[in-house]
Formats: sequence, structure tokens, C-alpha cells
Amino acid sequence: MIDFEPLSESRHNHFAKELFESAFPDEERPPFSNLEDRDERFHFLVATLDDEPLGILTYWVFEEFTYIEHFAIDKEFRNQGMGKATMLSFMSQHPDQIVLETEMPSTEQADHRLEFYTDLGFTRNPQEYWQPSYYGKQKLTLPMIVMSKYELDDGEFDEMRDILYREVYHYKGPKSK
Repeated sequence: MIDFEPLSESRHNHFAKELFESAFPDEERPPFSNLEDRDERFHFLVATLDDEPLGILTYWVFEEFTYIEHFAIDKEFRNQGMGKATMLSFMSQHPDQIVLETEMPSTEQADHRLEFYTDLGFTRNPQEYWQPSYYGKQKLTLPMIVMSKYELDDGEFDEMRDILYREVYHYKGPKSK
């Protein structure tokens, strides 16, 4: 069975840092050292199987939805159903709306990721979305797809985007490119 340990209580901190930094390019993640400065709505979990670390999941809990910011499975456990099992376990603990960002389908890996979330039941929302910079540049840097458990209408999408821009990215600029 897959278990989740808060990073602050885990003995797998080195694993978590290495996977976080290797699985996501610089522009798609904040510096690891800045994560402990986030407020109580932010959570960093280490996914384990029989007390062996297999992945990480970072997320935020907002009143309107849960936002998965980062999810990665260690290379050693990929293509064995561990990513699916980990995400299903997380989803069972968070039955309300869940949203996440994923890359545009421009590479085989991005296509695989989009298919992975679709197979889990996530819906690809049609609205345009740009991820702001994590590095205080106050600009929109990456076109992304917003996936959610339940499709977001335009008003829900705008509210979700505004919450992420304000609370996660501390972005105050324009809403679109």
C-alpha cells in the first residue's frame, strides 16, 4: 500500500530534494530551499511503498479546490503502475475538485503525461492558461493545460487562475499573453 509522509516528518528528505530538482526544469519549480517559507495551505509529501520512497507530491488546499503543484515518481518505479496507484490514493483522500497544470502536448513525454491524467479521469479544460514565473519576474512564462476532476466553466476557471496567480505564484500581472 502506498503511504504519504509529510516532508517535515520524513527521513527521505535527500530523496525528495533530488527528485524534485531532477524531475522539473528550473522554470517549472521554485527553489527547494524556498518551500519551507510557504504557508500552511502548502503540503509536500513523500510517497512510500513499504517505507521505501517512490515519489513526491506537492499540493495546496484552497477552499474551492486542491491544487497539485508537482507530482513525480522516481525513475526506478516508472511504468509499473506506481504513478497511477499513488495518484489514485491521493485522489481518494481529496474527493473534491482537484486541479493541476501539465505541459502542452509537444513532446512524447508531454503526450504521455496528458494521457496519464486523462486515464485517471481528469478533464482537459479548454481555457488558455499561462504559468507565471517562480522567480519574481512578474511575467507569464509557459503555456500550460489545466486539468481538473470536474470541468471548470469560465467563471470557475477565472477564479481558480486568480487564486493560483495570487497565492502560489505571487503574480500581479495581466491574466493572458
